[in-house]
Amino acid sequence: MLFNLKPTLASLTAILLFCAGRGNAPPELIPMELNLADRGRSIENSICFFTSKSEYENLKLKEGIKKYLKNVRTIVNGDTLLAEEIRTRGGSTMLFRRKSYSFTLKTEATLRCGEKREKFRRFYALSLSMDKNYTNNRMAYEMMEKVHLFGLFYSFGELYINGESQGICMVIERPEDWAIKKKNSPLIIRRGYNESVDKTEQGKTVAEQDVKNFAGYYKSIYKSLKKYNGEELYNQLSQWIDLDNYMKWLAFNYLVRNGDYTDEVFLYIDPKINKFRIIPWDYDDLFLTAPHEGKAESRKVLGSKLIFSSEDVLDVKIASDPYLYSNYLRNFKEILDQLPAETLKEVFENTYSELYPYYSKNEIIGMSAYDSHRETNLTILEKNMRSLFGQLEALFNFYSVYLKNPN
Repeated sequence: MLFNLKPTLASLTAILLFCAGRGNAPPELIPMELNLADRGRSIENSICFFTSKSEYENLKLKEGIKKYLKNVRTIVNGDTLLAEEIRTRGGSTMLFRRKSYSFTLKTEATLRCGEKREKFRRFYALSLSMDKNYTNNRMAYEMMEKVHLFGLFYSFGELYINGESQGICMVIERPEDWAIKKKNSPLIIRRGYNESVDKTEQGKTVAEQDVKNFAGYYKSIYKSLKKYNGEELYNQLSQWIDLDNYMKWLAFNYLVRNGDYTDEVFLYIDPKINKFRIIPWDYDDLFLTAPHEGKAESRKVLGSKLIFSSEDVLDVKIASDPYLYSNYLRNFKEILDQLPAETLKEVFENTYSELYPYYSKNEIIGMSAYDSHRETNLTILEKNMRSLFGQLEALFNFYSVYLKNPN
């Protein structure tokens, strides 16, 4: 097994029987088989922009320096458009040849995902250079859709520069636009480390005093951790943040072993409840044996609690406070109930079918040689997905049994 579990004797026996595929395993633990097949999907999106030959060569460099391009001729799904600005984006991905880009267009482009069509003037094209076999973000986003934690538009695409393929990308809606334009949020915050705020964005018509008040909610969350405990703390936090929403996100990160999530979340004020809710972000660092701070450091702080990372003090408080942790386990169980094996199977098969046309094109898959995990192909993709599905199915079933008697 890839993961470090905390078993009881009875649940460990059940899960070992399941993993071994023995006939006397409970019916709900009988392993399922993935049907990984070409379903006739085609490349969803084609994005091309044009720049000078020298600038194109600069974009290939792995020096970590951000680039800004102005007034760039761009073609999106056959429509010729003008980009006001194209920026390279991200931190670690700047150290790879295949870059991620932020597009700001003069007019809207139509992006596609199956039967879905949406128009955007601003969007990201993520290179997935650190996403093994290009599956992690896609699978995580659909799983989070199933449990109502994620609602942004996302789809695969092929990126070109000066007519030359740069390989696969994921086109995705900007969290700020989703929150402000679709949810009418007055304020969105990207959380940083150590209770900090990386950046904020607000609605254009929102009064400055309202923005200050809502920004104060964020500070109040962390101040309350030092003043209150138990049910009183739960009630205090619930004034400023949708705790069930946050705890479900935290539980999901544990289940998929997301090693990098403390600063990979946006919090937006939902005007329907006047509280923060979360927008998850960046799921290429999954299925790890330890979070970024290290297994020893994490376990020293969290012990055997079912929370993956100890980097944020809110998460540590949820783990250490018995009242908060009991509510967290309730949300953990709800996530598991919404992600049965049949749903996991659907997510894996959908991901494979969407990736298939990209893996079938040599110009695209050949660019994987420049990525973090190096070359991939259909055989590697299938083998990895089958192995990972078996592990996740076993893990999710294990915790379903374990949560019936977590002590």
